[in-house]
Amino acid sequence: MRVTFDISRAAMRDFQYSCEALLTKVGNGSRKALVAACNVISGDSLNQVPRDTETLALSQFWEVDGYYKTGFRAVIGYGGNGDPINPKTGMPASSYMVAVHEDLSASHPIGKAKFLEDPIRNFAMENFPRTAFKYIQDEILG
Repeated sequence: MRVTFDISRAAMRDFQYSCEALLTKVGNGSRKALVAACNVISGDSLNQVPRDTETLALSQFWEVDGYYKTGFRAVIGYGGNGDPINPKTGMPASSYMVAVHEDLSASHPIGKAKFLEDPIRNFAMENFPRTAFKYIQDEILG
């Protein structure tokens, strides 16, 4: 028994365009999922950041850039937004943010150490796969 399939150039081109359109939708959904993740992580982190003068909180930033063919990059952190100066110490947030984040022995009336790491870990473990699936599905189904 023998089966032969003939696929025209036009059919192959149409298939290729369909694949590209699908990959674009997956990419758009992936980018939207990263933006949503940054929004959630940002909010959770701001709820945990120590707040003596609000300088650290004011220095929080995040951004998502890239393209599906080259990859996406999400950056979230502190020490941005013009790197505000702490009015008590005269120091920019970037000069002390790592120490505040890492010092588990420090007592803070508001907030805690690991104010960025914990929200990232929690979101990555519990929510990111669902978030990515939701936004990719929304893009594909339109």
